[in-house]
Amino acid sequence: MEAEFRILGQEEKEALKREIAAMIHVATPGTVEHWDPETRTASVRPAAAGKFGGKRAGMPLLRDVPVFSPAGAAWGIQPGDECLVVFADGCIDGWFETGSDALPPSDRMHDLSDGFAFVGFHSKRGAL
Repeated sequence: MEAEFRILGQEEKEALKREIAAMIHVATPGTVEHWDPETRTASVRPAAAGKFGGKRAGMPLLRDVPVFSPAGAAWGIQPGDECLVVFADGCIDGWFETGSDALPPSDRMHDLSDGFAFVGFHSKRGAL
């Protein structure tokens, strides 16, 4: 069976670009729902909607998100704290489990499973 190729029109190219971009996670604001000081991880509720299955929907709760702590200090992070979650270029599981260079066990990229939370960002609602 021979592969069939056709040239995409401009409208189709733009639609394809939008679809691909919707699958790439870079950063999103969120709210801490649970903080675990022992593992220094949080469960974070993304504040922005995402696109799943071609439909706009709320993003799922992000679990076991490593939290940035200046100089390793785990200051008073509380549920309700706002944060920014950034997503790694690749799977962080190997590094997260061992703390050293490790081959990623998955080839996923910009996935919701590979976020890091930076607590301390504030919306206007949380301004001092």
